[in-house]
Amino acid sequence: MTNRCGKCQQFTRTPDNQKDICGAWEQPTTATRDACEYFIPKKKPRKPEESN
Repeated sequence: MTNRCGKCQQFTRTPDNQKDICGAWEQPTTATRDACEYFIPKKKPRKPEESN
């Protein structure tokens, strides 16, 4: 599975524009674009609960 811009914390929606913005490099992007090396997932993976 490939990471996409729309799943990155640095991705910002701009409702009036055709392109959205990448906060890492402050350039237009789209949600479906392949993520770059600055990709940070929006949701951190859950840690398994430690059992006592």
